[in-house]
Amino acid sequence: KNELKEKKPDLQEFHPKLVAEQLYYMYTELFKKMVPHQCLGSVWSRRNRPGNEHVAPTVRATIAQFNVVASCIVTTCLGDPSMTAQDRAVVVGHWIRVAKACQILGNYSSLRAILEALQSVSIHCLQRTWDNVSRKGTRTLPCHLCREDNPQGRELLIEKGPSNKLASLVRQLQRAQKGLLKKGVVPYLGTFLSDLVVLDTAMEDYMEGSEINHHKKNKEYQVLTDIMLLQAAAENYCLDPQHPFTAWFWAVERLSEDDR
Repeated sequence: KNELKEKKPDLQEFHPKLVAEQLYYMYTELFKKMVPHQCLGSVWSRRNRPGNEHVAPTVRATIAQFNVVASCIVTTCLGDPSMTAQDRAVVVGHWIRVAKACQILGNYSSLRAILEALQSVSIHCLQRTWDNVSRKGTRTLPCHLCREDNPQGRELLIEKGPSNKLASLVRQLQRAQKGLLKKGVVPYLGTFLSDLVVLDTAMEDYMEGSEINHHKKNKEYQVLTDIMLLQAAAENYCLDPQHPFTAWFWAVERLSEDDR
């Protein structure tokens, strides 16, 4: 008696919009539970010191999800040695469509993860693969979001925040910012963490004598307020997990750094 082994689904079997929504769901479940105070530069900058493995657990979990998404993308592009350049181009093209769906959805965290993965050395150097990717697709890929030297890519969603990053991009994508916030925009957390670490490094906690540096505290408070506003907005946009995709996503055997 021959038993047919159940065929595992391929990435291409999942519509780009569904993938973008499921990545949104998985990330926001962690982002909504994140404790904003753990993002402070004075806290986050201590995470790698010996004995501090317990520091900022909710932030670590959120960033770990970002990294898992990026590693999934790299693995789907490079994990099967039998893939041809054309095969890889199909996968890359699918992720580009997912990136566009993330951009429309306001899922900037997953958008960033996709762009960073596709621009990693191991994938970016595959010239034959990129030659087979649709020119139209690569032309509209919003790669500028990954460049830290591009102010547009570092704008915040909250117009009145201290850093004012992502605002002009949101206006460019959809004029109605209220609509985006109502839908629930997922930010790239690294921007906030970088801002808070810079604030903590550049400004002292105390002025001359023992007076608290209220200017620094106010700036930190404004960044944390931005995070809390985005967390609240994420509560307004509900998605349900789709088991076929989540099962596929977690079943992907990620490539190690050495295998990439």
